[in-house]
Amino acid sequence: MSAAKLIVVLAVALMLLPGLAWAATPDSRRLEGRLPDNAPVVSIDQPRGTVLDALTAIAKQTGWSLVVTAPESATTRPLTIQVSKRPAGEVLDLVLEAGSLRASFADGVLRVRSDTTAASGDSWRERRRERRGRHGSERVVFGQSLTIGADETVNKAVAIGGSITIAGHVQREAVAVGGSVTLLPGARVEGDAVAIGGAVSVGEGASLEGDNVSLGGTIPTMVGSMIRGAVGNMHSMFGFASRATRTVLLYVIALLIAVAFPGALMRVREYLVNRPGLSALAGIAILLGFAPLLFMLAVTIIGIPLIPVAAMLLVALFLFGFTVSSGWLGDRMSVSQENKTPVKSVAQGGAILVVVGLLPWIGTAALVLAAAVSAGAALLSRFGRRVAIASAA
Repeated sequence: MSAAKLIVVLAVALMLLPGLAWAATPDSRRLEGRLPDNAPVVSIDQPRGTVLDALTAIAKQTGWSLVVTAPESATTRPLTIQVSKRPAGEVLDLVLEAGSLRASFADGVLRVRSDTTAASGDSWRERRRERRGRHGSERVVFGQSLTIGADETVNKAVAIGGSITIAGHVQREAVAVGGSVTLLPGARVEGDAVAIGGAVSVGEGASLEGDNVSLGGTIPTMVGSMIRGAVGNMHSMFGFASRATRTVLLYVIALLIAVAFPGALMRVREYLVNRPGLSALAGIAILLGFAPLLFMLAVTIIGIPLIPVAAMLLVALFLFGFTVSSGWLGDRMSVSQENKTPVKSVAQGGAILVVVGLLPWIGTAALVLAAAVSAGAALLSRFGRRVAIASAA
């Protein structure tokens, strides 16, 4: 592969990936019912406050009536939130997630209640924490935000795909990947506070004894959004518009890869045909091993800067895998077999995968599985540099 071609394709893919990250965001995971199409945008600047304060601000700006039946322990949770001119549904989902709440909307009335599933999980975690003791334990969460209470002392706090709010004592590092780290008044962090795709905020009266490390910008924020979509609420279904946007963007990127790397594409496809079982095992290993890899990187300061790199490499690998699967499927179509090129194969097979991706429930799973198997072949063949021996040989 030419280095110049690789740079061009990655640059174009990075331009299109924010759309993919947006398309991978669930429409409204914690809201039942449909918000009005003319719902206004919402701005909240709340450095200190509670979940109920944020819900009240949303209701005032949208003109909705607010009815809250959730317990006080959920609505009085500390919440630091700063959003500017964002869709009301998006901001509402963030606040509901922070309070482990659910809501329904009908006839201009927003009704908020506790999430019984989350409450059960929180109760179980509280009992486990009491058994282990509040001192010296590590708190690590995936796909959600983490709050360290004022009466808690933990060894380390890590949130992958979420933010961290600290009111108590963290003996070592506090690390948020795809979120922010907020130290409330009276909080103490003895180690470093690191936010990748967010910011570190130290309130008046809080103590940060280590370094303040913030890595913001478009790419880290996008990576954080993709991590949240990958490890948080995997059961959420995407709306039709989101699925359509995502699959069309995948199709365009696949065509670009086919134009830039036709030779490598054919060699990886040949490896997939000759070693389908091994390729499938490698793809499953990639899917199952990514979250543990992020955890291992997040718990060490040396590995933290490598998290965005690992996420981008996974995205690149799966994009190439989707392209290989499209080409493989296109080769097996009986349409226009004469003078078929890798680009034509990808165009025909990718069109079929686009249609499959529009199907609810199974569409997303089918695309991920197809990309994972071919990604395994790409990884094992070193992107076509290693030729597989046919099984019949």
